[in-house]
Amino acid sequence: MALSRRKATALLLPIVMLAGLPAISASAAPVPGTNVLYTTDADFDSGVLTNVNHDAPNNNQLQLNRTQTFFPYVNIAASSRGTMIRIDVNTGQIVGEWWSAPDLRFRNPSRTTVDRFGNTWLSNRDEADGGKGSVTRVGVIVGGTRSNADGTANPVGDYLKGPFAYNTCQDRDSDGLIATSRGLGDKRQWTNAGGADHNGGVTTAADECLINYTRVAGTNTRTVAVDANNDVWTGGTNTTHEKVDGTTGLVVPGTAITPGCGGYGGLIDKVGTLWSARWGANLLRYVPGGMPTCLDTSHGDYGLGMDPVTGEIWHTSLSGGTVQKLAADGTVLGSFSHGAPNAQGVAVDASGNVWVAHSLFGATTVGHLKTDGTFVGNVTLPGGNGPTGVAVDSNGKVWVANINSNNAMRIDPNAGPIGGGSFPIGAVDMTVDLGAGAGPYNYSDMTGSVLGEITAPIGTWSVVQDGGVAGRPWGKVTWNTEPQGSVPPGTSITVSARAADSEAALPGESFVPVGNGTQFALSGRFIEVRATLTASPSGASPILSDLRIEALIRDGGFSCQATALNLAGIIVARANPPDVPCKDDDKLVAQVNLNAGILNVRANALEAHTSQTPDDLILNPPTAGDNATASARINWTRVTAGLLVTIEIGVISSNASVTCVAGPGGGLVPQFASSSNVAGLRINGVP
Repeated sequence: MALSRRKATALLLPIVMLAGLPAISASAAPVPGTNVLYTTDADFDSGVLTNVNHDAPNNNQLQLNRTQTFFPYVNIAASSRGTMIRIDVNTGQIVGEWWSAPDLRFRNPSRTTVDRFGNTWLSNRDEADGGKGSVTRVGVIVGGTRSNADGTANPVGDYLKGPFAYNTCQDRDSDGLIATSRGLGDKRQWTNAGGADHNGGVTTAADECLINYTRVAGTNTRTVAVDANNDVWTGGTNTTHEKVDGTTGLVVPGTAITPGCGGYGGLIDKVGTLWSARWGANLLRYVPGGMPTCLDTSHGDYGLGMDPVTGEIWHTSLSGGTVQKLAADGTVLGSFSHGAPNAQGVAVDASGNVWVAHSLFGATTVGHLKTDGTFVGNVTLPGGNGPTGVAVDSNGKVWVANINSNNAMRIDPNAGPIGGGSFPIGAVDMTVDLGAGAGPYNYSDMTGSVLGEITAPIGTWSVVQDGGVAGRPWGKVTWNTEPQGSVPPGTSITVSARAADSEAALPGESFVPVGNGTQFALSGRFIEVRATLTASPSGASPILSDLRIEALIRDGGFSCQATALNLAGIIVARANPPDVPCKDDDKLVAQVNLNAGILNVRANALEAHTSQTPDDLILNPPTAGDNATASARINWTRVTAGLLVTIEIGVISSNASVTCVAGPGGGLVPQFASSSNVAGLRINGVP
């Protein structure tokens, strides 16, 4: 609100005025500004779109993708080395390598999966100490510049310096940089000094892209599968499965089951059912909250994949030369030859192709079928031996991990000779050496394709905004103020935010939910806001038409001025002469002797003071108790008018203030106060 300015003119009266009360209005490269509206295609493109779009004809708004986009990486468990390796699927460049567990713990990772924010979860199948297994989450970072510890550029530096196009890694030491692996062989220490991370945590991990290490109930953990809420289900050889919270990385109490089956490779299907394989035992089918079912080995016994179009499950058998196709309820729909006596991993792409890894038993091929069971042919792996896992990348190409030859290969499904059904068999178009001793035993969703293509529709848009100064207070996010915005029944739009004084420090802060147009309190130069769009079970999408991020900026401020003496325009002891803005100021004058016509004024100990709380109205959000004060005092004054009259005055003091107080409508209103006092007065010596 704004108020008219008020001014007192009496001699010796300090002046306090209110220019206007404060208003409660509040990755790509950060967007500068303290009040920014995002509503056009260009506005939304200044943030990071994950599984959402503003495609024609629905421009200038965000809705969920119908065909989701994956992060362009394949994440391979280098089992024999105890690490996870991330490869850019477009270039084949290895962008990092991370330990799968801290020192003094057991490793041997064999499964990876990708959550909806691009992080990779992996399981450690050698860990069973204390009756628990373990899983680890590795963050993802895109963009930035390699630097030294002091932030100076260095192409081979140990750190990444922002701005980042996208980042989920955590700046744990708040130095504004992300310490993380440069590539193959650059494994940062994870000392576990004093057993600090023995039972979970990453406090001793030097690599800031290691963001969670969690001990779980499933021993010798293998199963890792991400659900529609971005939580991850884990399972181990003791057949115990339990859920880990995708936000905190902690086990969700009360979710553990021990059904006597499952605990190898796993996935979550289109309707949220957990499938978990078990060689030598049975297949788990579990709808969370219901009763688990164990399906016998006629359903398969090893690798699991899912048709992103139909939701049907494909399940390999380690021996026997067949792969089984299952309905969503577990019914066997068919058993098909895949071109070799053994099999491990299996993946299904959106074009109706089934890809089967022909196992670690010296195989050099990947089988190719159509989803109707037609055998197309075997893809030869030149220089590859022991294919254990297959997965489909963001370009629709197929990646295979070869345990015996320590490499990974990419298959172009549209290349190679023509096979059964007159379809191309496919051919290898890229080979990536993982280094001696890698032993990539990896049959799971190592690209995130299962998550991206088939889980319940969910997408996010996030943006980083630069408030320009450290400690900037932020306080309001408003969305869907335009008629195009909608949240149909069963859908939702939720918004959360976090703030920090450097862009690199943002991932170390927790997102907090914010209400639409509701005041909150976060501070930091940078604010990151994330909108999450969730579809209904029927596939309807909410629409985000606009979103505005506002700092807590006051639409007014205080003015204040205090004057001890003003004689015909002659000013003595004036605090804060500019008046606006108000600021702390003091003026002291020991004595004064002034003449104006026949008047003579003598005065001793003149004082004027002004004060404002808080001192900085920019970095402090408006709140009840904010105030400005002004005061003036003269200890003794004598005024003479020739020989006619002599006036002697004792201590004169005057005070004025204005304070912001809670108003009846929930906002802030001004409360004024003033006082003055004259200690003594004599005229021509008469009291």
